[in-house]
Amino acid sequence: MDFRLLGEIEVRSAGRPLDVGTPRQQVVLAALAVDARRPIAIEALIDRVWDHDPPANARPVLYAHLSRIRALLRQTAAPAGGTTARIERRHAGYVLEVDPERVDLHRFRRLVEQGTDRQPDEEARAAALAEALGLWRGEPLAGLSGAWAAQIRASCHRRRLEAVVRWAQTEFRLGRPAAVISAVPDLTAEYPLAEPLECVLIQALHAAGRSAEALDRYGAVRRRLAEELGADPGEELRTVYQTVLRGDPPQPGEAGAALRPVGRPGPFRSPAAASPPAVAHRRADPVSASGGASVGAPSGAGATDTSSSRRRVRTTRRRALLAVLVTVVLPAATGSAHILRRNEGEREKGEQAESERAESAGPRAPSAELARELFATAEAFDREGRAHDARATVMDAVRLWGELIRRDPDRNAPPLAPAVLRALGRAGVDFSVLRPMLLSWLGNPVHTPYPAISQAILSRGWRFTAPVFLDVVVWNYEHTPEATSPRDVADVRTDVLKAAVLENTRTRHGTRVTEFDQLLKP
Repeated sequence: MDFRLLGEIEVRSAGRPLDVGTPRQQVVLAALAVDARRPIAIEALIDRVWDHDPPANARPVLYAHLSRIRALLRQTAAPAGGTTARIERRHAGYVLEVDPERVDLHRFRRLVEQGTDRQPDEEARAAALAEALGLWRGEPLAGLSGAWAAQIRASCHRRRLEAVVRWAQTEFRLGRPAAVISAVPDLTAEYPLAEPLECVLIQALHAAGRSAEALDRYGAVRRRLAEELGADPGEELRTVYQTVLRGDPPQPGEAGAALRPVGRPGPFRSPAAASPPAVAHRRADPVSASGGASVGAPSGAGATDTSSSRRRVRTTRRRALLAVLVTVVLPAATGSAHILRRNEGEREKGEQAESERAESAGPRAPSAELARELFATAEAFDREGRAHDARATVMDAVRLWGELIRRDPDRNAPPLAPAVLRALGRAGVDFSVLRPMLLSWLGNPVHTPYPAISQAILSRGWRFTAPVFLDVVVWNYEHTPEATSPRDVADVRTDVLKAAVLENTRTRHGTRVTEFDQLLKP
């Protein structure tokens, strides 16, 4: 039996996926699997599942989830004639008794540690890191909401980024710059502000005799950092740049160089364990290995984007994402947060003044107005063809929307319904009822499932190749046997939602598609 947390929650027995139940039940299962073989106090389990705001009947509900998970584990163990995983009640709490190697998150951590050991065998280190990265199937704990799940995701992304950098540095030291040049540009599109990745890519280009491309790459990175953060490249990146300028032989840094990831990293396909690593092309704003400027950056060296509309989009995005970071993301994390200071210089005085005014006002409290700004920013990114940025910003907007309607649904849901409907339209979601009726349903999260199901669709970044009717999808979902009408995104079952969309596609378009992923745009 295998437990998969690096993507949507899965339990597989004999290679067959099992029904892991509702998102709430999946949180219980994930909370136990993350600490496999370690007891978790029932109070800690309740906090992980309900974010320190449990219902009055939290314990009975938790016991019911544990009972269903136990039954699932017993049923899957029966054909094999023995129990491979079980939940035990101990004095210190509940524990999932399973070999940690059967949990992909634990295997990932072990392989990363193996790849960072000071052992002399660089080949073994590179292979271990590639195998670790190959375990990823998407966003960790995908589809699960809450502060604990967000904290685990953030920790996983930090470890993953470190592993990618270490893998690239190890490949470079092994004299395989071509592998780095092949894989890293796609990875930098997913982590666009991680300078150590850019360092190894520039070094690899220089080592491969492509120094002009390496210099051009540095210029594109410098412009991107200035545009997105108002910051200059760090010391490590500047040192690599000077090395290329002088024509000195490249000196790969030691694995584990300090990372400076900023922003919200998105999921990406890691290098597979096979050689050389292959990374799925999911970039909407590609930065080519030849050093082309990132989308949204000036095309000429030192050029300035004087478009006021682009300035407004960038400034709105900075203000909105800063507020989301402070009001939604940081409460789910531990440790201190360091706010980067902008240093725009004299390059764009108008944009600098506007940014400084936004900063002086400080982080804004969560509000429907702020959520609308995020939705509008995502819409602007879509118009510019920046699909990756659009999806990431929509996910931030949906996260804030969910927080707002949990706090005050009557006040916050109705004004956001039009923005949500537009976001659904860009994702390929249509409707067959009157627009005012649909807006009324989207504005009522207490009595209808439309907000919860819409959050589930948008938060997963789904974009459909052919339009689907939201009202038909909801009808299909609610008429699925044993499925309850959800009022919270955590209660939306991914398997039921996918089946509801598939059925709608067959009904509306007469397709013979059998796999949900075939309906999604790449």
